[in-house]
Formats: sequence, structure tokens, C-alpha cells
Amino acid sequence: KLTVSQLTPPRLCRRPATTDDLLEISYLGTVLDTGAVFDGSSIKIDGKGIPGRANDVALFFVLGKQPFGQFPPAFDAGLEGMCVGERRRLIVPPVLAYGSQGLTRRGIPPNATLQYDVTLVSINGLATPQ
Repeated sequence: KLTVSQLTPPRLCRRPATTDDLLEISYLGTVLDTGAVFDGSSIKIDGKGIPGRANDVALFFVLGKQPFGQFPPAFDAGLEGMCVGERRRLIVPPVLAYGSQGLTRRGIPPNATLQYDVTLVSINGLATPQ
């Protein structure tokens, strides 16, 4: 089961994120058991940005329409209803992440539970709380 915890509440929230919204997020992904960082919006490994991230401090994607493999399937469900300025922690079990295969190119072992700390920066280009 996906576990979602609110770490920082939004100052104002009349317009939560819904499917088809363009979200801008900053995040950090770690393997829960070891704390090993496997992904993030602004991390570097050996001084180089993670391939596909272009050293950006945030990532844009359309909620509910992400390419397969960009994030685990549970990621969209964990961000549904999130508001600008809110910070959440997602605990994603293996069955909703990368399962028995893991994702070795990112350092995710088989049957790993993942933790994502996510901050919603903007919805559809609007960065002020709505």
C-alpha cells in the first residue's frame, strides 16, 4: 500500500493538482532500507547531473500522463490533490515501484521500498498558492 504523509502543508489551497495538470516538482528519491539516493531533481553523481535531468532544480510532468519508467506507478496517486508549496513523503512498496526486477541503472535493488520527498513548485505554470 502506498503511504502518503504531509511534511509541510500549503499556505493556501483552493486549487489542488488533478489529472492532466502540468506539475513542476522538486524531489529526492531514496531506497528506504539503506537511505541510498537513487534519483532527484537536482542531485549530481560524480559532479554530473543525472541523465535526462539536465541539472535542473525541478522537473515538469503531466499528472497521470508520465512516460512509463519515469516514476513508479504509485507516484501519480501520491501527488493527486497536492497544492503549491506543499511537501509530501511517499513510501512506495516494491509492488507499486519496480518489484522483483528493481531498476539497476538507477541503483534500485530488487524488492526495494522507495521513499520520495516531493515539493510541488507550480501547477500549470502558477507558482503562487491558489
